[in-house]
Amino acid sequence: MPSPSRRIHPARWTAAPDESGGSDVPTAIEIASPLTGGTDDRDNGPVMAVIPYTPAMSDDVQSAYNIAIRDVPHCYPVDDAELAPVLAGGTGMGQGHDDLRAEAILVARRGRSVVGFIHVGVGHEPDASSRDVHQADRGIIRFFWYARGYRAAGQALLDAAHEHFRREGMNRVEAFHNHFRYPFYHLNHAYLSDRLDHVRALLQFNRYALFQGEVFFDWADYPPPDPAASDVPVEISLDWPQKGGDKPSLVVRAHRDDEQIGECVCDSCAEFSRNAAARDWLFVNWLGVNDEYQAKGLGRHLLQRALKEMHAVGYRHAAISTDWKNYRAFVFYSNYGFRVVDWTYGLAREL
Repeated sequence: MPSPSRRIHPARWTAAPDESGGSDVPTAIEIASPLTGGTDDRDNGPVMAVIPYTPAMSDDVQSAYNIAIRDVPHCYPVDDAELAPVLAGGTGMGQGHDDLRAEAILVARRGRSVVGFIHVGVGHEPDASSRDVHQADRGIIRFFWYARGYRAAGQALLDAAHEHFRREGMNRVEAFHNHFRYPFYHLNHAYLSDRLDHVRALLQFNRYALFQGEVFFDWADYPPPDPAASDVPVEISLDWPQKGGDKPSLVVRAHRDDEQIGECVCDSCAEFSRNAAARDWLFVNWLGVNDEYQAKGLGRHLLQRALKEMHAVGYRHAAISTDWKNYRAFVFYSNYGFRVVDWTYGLAREL
């Protein structure tokens, strides 16, 4: 028999008539609190409920989001001006994500406190390499969080999301796909941070499996390097586009015989956050060399040149990432000066 500290009461749906004349549709979930036992009685209070998000909840959801990401690298607290437009897509009163439809946000409350929320939609990532190939829509979980210790709320949010997807005719769900990440969450290419381990645990308990991943590395206070020569004679060009923040981005390109054979793209982390702490960080958004010129030191040369040039215009810290299975890049970055700060994962399941 499970111990009382592990026992969770079932969720109870309440419903209202569908104004369109169809069957009743769920409008809220009541969740009896999990029993924790001992002296910790934080879950032994009022009955919790899962309800649709409304703009009146903006401040509470903003606070919940800021709690959720406080230990996630390169995530900074957001204000209402940043968060409200993203949440508006889930109310039908805003544009939402360009590649999503049927967006919805559900909020778990215990009394007046928000103890979790989930933002969902229906869509798919466009495939730029095969625009003529139709891709089936799938359920998308843009963001999902519940407070540690409130597993019942997290489960109820997930159950409600699955019911939303089934009503939309979806048979596959992808959680934290980086194409649908909040624009201020982490850095480009990020999925679900390993710092949100309890969220990942609940997803995997519900038969979600890892299907994509990205590893992030930091190099705080990096010294400006002297670029080592590569084994490939090239001409280097620099382009300084102005994107987010007060310092420019940089594109370093390598050309050989009028052909571009390598590129390193560095952006300001202020492109992903308005927080002042992000302004001194650069993010290596892309580093690539044509296959025939790899293993000749050209990638290292491009990265070193980019880091040196970015340091000269005021950047002091660097971040970079790679696919979780790109072991060659992992060896390169971790032996050059970068250190792993986060593993991020996309998860998926069939309904």
